[in-house]
Amino acid sequence: MTNRALPATPPDVRIEHRYPEARAFLRHHGPQALAVLHDLLAAAQPRNGAWVVQTSTRDVARRLEFLSKDTVNRRLRQLLQAGIVEILDHGAATFQALTYRINLLGSGITVHPDDHTA
Repeated sequence: MTNRALPATPPDVRIEHRYPEARAFLRHHGPQALAVLHDLLAAAQPRNGAWVVQTSTRDVARRLEFLSKDTVNRRLRQLLQAGIVEILDHGAATFQALTYRINLLGSGITVHPDDHTA
């Protein structure tokens, strides 16, 4: 395994779940997909009113540590098919980081920049 540097750490965010919508999301997509989504959100930056992240399945698996890259890939495909994650920029090479936009509409999940005042 190489010690490839991850992108700069984004600002802290607060990820909130509103029930019952978030429970329905979890029940439908499962805890692994939720873990992948949380990792994407934690690494995302706000851009033009949306949360956007540039990452790879290997980077997500490395950060999470408890899911393999293959599991991350399956859950990311699941989120893509559900329309929760959209690819904005396809990498030029295999295994290159892709740019994703995250759509949380109807998920019961919201993200806020953490101002450390709460």
